[in-house]
Amino acid sequence: MINSSAVATTPDDLLALYDRTIEDVYRYASRLTGGDRSRTDDLVQETYLAILRRIQSGKPVELGVGYVITTCRNRFLDGVKADRRRTKRELRVVPAVDATIGPELDHVATTQLAELSDDQRAALVLRYVDDYSVSEVARRLGRSVAATESLLARARAAMRHLLQEDER
Repeated sequence: MINSSAVATTPDDLLALYDRTIEDVYRYASRLTGGDRSRTDDLVQETYLAILRRIQSGKPVELGVGYVITTCRNRFLDGVKADRRRTKRELRVVPAVDATIGPELDHVATTQLAELSDDQRAALVLRYVDDYSVSEVARRLGRSVAATESLLARARAAMRHLLQEDER
């Protein structure tokens, strides 16, 4: 058993960490990406690559699933923020066009999460899976608390709507 102060300092340590954490990290990444297998695979790959780069730069890495999940979350949120910035840039150029449960329920929730925008999905996962406060969700998403409360309200309403449609 590895104690909580153990750290990875070599690529072999990372391989052992990978073997112990991949299932949990993949499941978490799948929730973040709404079950999109390709995006999940990319996110998981980016996560472990970021950890490998950290080890190769001589920085120690904690040997635990929490560290890897935190790295995964941060990689996803960085992507959400980058997408938001890219969308804002594109909108300046192009005018806008109108436009912890059981396996069965887990699948339904993941399927419904896939229908939401990245921002809405990230907000819900951070708030209800990671159990972050609204202010912490706001900080991690780079939004104001008021904007995050609004985002969460819209995301919950969208989930309710999707779940009601699914019941029909």
